[in-house]
Amino acid sequence: MNIFYFSYFSPPLLNVGANRSRRFSEALTSLGHRVVVFREARHHRFVDVDVDVDVDNTGCLADIIPVSSWNIDWCWKWPTIIHKQCYRLRHRRSPERDGDIAKCYWLIDMHWGWIFPSLYDAWKRSKSIKPDVIVVSCPPFSSALTGMLLSKWLNVPLVLDFRDAWSQASYFVDESTVKCEQKMMSQASALMVTSSADYHNYQSLYPLHCIRYIPNSYDRVLDHVSDNHKVLTLGYSGTWDGFRRSAEGLFRQLSQCDFPIRFINIGDAQHELRQLIEQYQLVDVVELIDSQPKEKLHDILSQCDVLFIQKGRPDKGKADTHLATKAIDYVASGKPILAELPDGETLDFLRRHATQLYEVSTDNPIIYLQQLSQLHQLFENNQLTINKPSSDFYYQYGREKLASDFIQVLTDVTTSRFAERVKT
Repeated sequence: MNIFYFSYFSPPLLNVGANRSRRFSEALTSLGHRVVVFREARHHRFVDVDVDVDVDNTGCLADIIPVSSWNIDWCWKWPTIIHKQCYRLRHRRSPERDGDIAKCYWLIDMHWGWIFPSLYDAWKRSKSIKPDVIVVSCPPFSSALTGMLLSKWLNVPLVLDFRDAWSQASYFVDESTVKCEQKMMSQASALMVTSSADYHNYQSLYPLHCIRYIPNSYDRVLDHVSDNHKVLTLGYSGTWDGFRRSAEGLFRQLSQCDFPIRFINIGDAQHELRQLIEQYQLVDVVELIDSQPKEKLHDILSQCDVLFIQKGRPDKGKADTHLATKAIDYVASGKPILAELPDGETLDFLRRHATQLYEVSTDNPIIYLQQLSQLHQLFENNQLTINKPSSDFYYQYGREKLASDFIQVLTDVTTSRFAERVKT
């Protein structure tokens, strides 16, 4: 098969979307399929880059086509500034967040500047390579428009890969996205989602579509116990945004611990995080490490005794439907997991699969501190061990099985039974 794969976030970026597209591209090319990956060429301010990777040679056998977005920041930055200034002239503060104001001036999302350049480059490439199927990784969901238009023009099946839910999202829900999503889905032959909650939601929403559940795989098994025997060490890999994910609850508890403890944070250390460290006087407790490639991340997390995961509360009336990829990696490690999570997909997943789960909540600081104390006591008694999950877990969430499922979807939509709907 010839596959056009639109993945705005691709290597050398260090995020879940880039890792997912790289894995599936490698699996496809290893089986002889020709994959053309279209990625954003501009540096993205919210995502770190693997400096050890050659941008023009990421090690993948797929054809990588870097496409630079139009610089459309002025389309929403200036209106946002003007909007806020109007309030200030009346000596008032704007009640909306900057992001909510900016949304009024977006086309689907803030990355719509990539739509037309990527569409143009893909159209030119199709003159020499006719794709059999088009795959679009979302978010950003504006990329789906590129896939929809190209699918119509070339009359080839479209497969959407929602790493996060769109209209059915549980965080920052925007009701105006429903019609746009329906339009994209009317052209799609199949939709892949990464959580069972999203699978059931979209299956009920689009009963005539092929909906497949293909989560992210774990990367590597942390197959050795920490060799740090001096102080209990908690590890966290990811970013903090201050409202959906905030370290404040954890830091408040760490500041009250009357025993030695260390917290390793791997990821982008934003200004708000550094302020919290100073506020709770944790300069000697928290160690900040920049985002790392998966290989280096594996070695750092191996030195942690306990792995920490956190999510903020979803929008009012919503349940958490997103399965955090780090939860899959954490379970595969077999290490103790300290989970500060709302009810929903990720917590349910950990309750089913984690062998050592310690649930905490900022609403109950006493139990939070008790769990930390219990972990410290186990550490002091040398009883923090690795307890691996079942072999079935490693199979179900292994990259070979999930890559096979991904390829099967592409195979299905290129058969006459699925492709006929696209032609009509």
